[in-house]
Amino acid sequence: MRRIALLWLFLTSSLIFGAAHELLVRSFEKNTIELSLRPIYTIGEQPKAYLFTQTGHRLAKLTKENSFTFDVSSTDWIIVEGFGKSSLGYPMCGVRPTLLKLSSYRQDPQVFFFTDPEKQLLYIGVRLPKDWKFLSCDFQNLSFGRFSFNGLLYLYTPDKPKDGIHTLKLTFELPYGLRKTMSLDVFVFHGLVNSLRGSTAPMRVEPVAPYTHVVKPGETLWSIANMYGLTVPDLELANGIPDGNRIVSGTVLKLAKVYFDSSLTSIVINTATGRLALYYNGVLVRVFPVAVGRSDMTPPGTYWIMKKEVDPALYWFGEYIPPRSPINGLGTRFFQLSNPTYGIHGTTKPWEIGKRISHGCIRMFNQDIETIDAFVDVGTKVLVIRNAEEFPIKWNF
Repeated sequence: MRRIALLWLFLTSSLIFGAAHELLVRSFEKNTIELSLRPIYTIGEQPKAYLFTQTGHRLAKLTKENSFTFDVSSTDWIIVEGFGKSSLGYPMCGVRPTLLKLSSYRQDPQVFFFTDPEKQLLYIGVRLPKDWKFLSCDFQNLSFGRFSFNGLLYLYTPDKPKDGIHTLKLTFELPYGLRKTMSLDVFVFHGLVNSLRGSTAPMRVEPVAPYTHVVKPGETLWSIANMYGLTVPDLELANGIPDGNRIVSGTVLKLAKVYFDSSLTSIVINTATGRLALYYNGVLVRVFPVAVGRSDMTPPGTYWIMKKEVDPALYWFGEYIPPRSPINGLGTRFFQLSNPTYGIHGTTKPWEIGKRISHGCIRMFNQDIETIDAFVDVGTKVLVIRNAEEFPIKWNF
């Protein structure tokens, strides 16, 4: 009750008597906020700042001139209390705004890319958090127009970006003076733009009985996945696990099967011609040579890229073969397909590309799969076909 009474006191005092200080937010990183107070009176003594939060009062971790750094973990809002003295010696108190919600500072914009090859337009879509304002876009010195549609901000340019890895910088204004610049690494391939190494395509997660599993000592994601007819990527994606090799006993895992919706990137592999085609929005981008399974060991069908690995280790009949080893045939990249028997990977034997030689996986030159890895999304559809025809320029996926 005392805490509620104090909260009411600070809110009503600012409304009735006004506030002697204006609040500015200088920075926000994780659970640390840096504030400053701008007095609206002639200063006699530098103001001091304190916070009232869901868990009580907090003192500044660091004070420097008119800058106050606070730990704001475990609270959704803060009330800033400011006290100072005027040049005439009168005590001055009150801060505007009195109540500051932290939800706006804890969010990040959602950014996606789309290139329209026919209209030769690059679009950058941005979903802004509440109370954020867009200020500027810096990308290869290109000029962007903008428009809003269905709650999204779209930036667009007819200028063709240069291929390679580049940095996109977006600058925003947050409530009470804070400016934030968001930097994203992007990969441009044949004028088409995507986040570097892609993103994760929209996915559908279907729970599987008994729905949860408590990790026991000695268990791995691989053993748990086999127990329930799942794959390691299913468990990683459903539980947001970045590294499946590190799970802790006692962890409660959701058991679920992951299915992907459409992605702008698609791959078609023709085992008859030993070629792999990369498509973007149904338009052919480039064709690469591959090695395929001997006889009919790479079955035609529809798959999805469930996981992408850089410098993968090879586990062969219980033996661990480290990344980049000459006898590690996976090369520099590995894409796990939705059927865990098969994958797309690089090779330490480039002279075998173009042959029918694998046990069912698709092998590529390392430099080729590194290019694809930099561009495609997790969730990219992979079609395996077998015919003597050339890849069409357009494919309706």
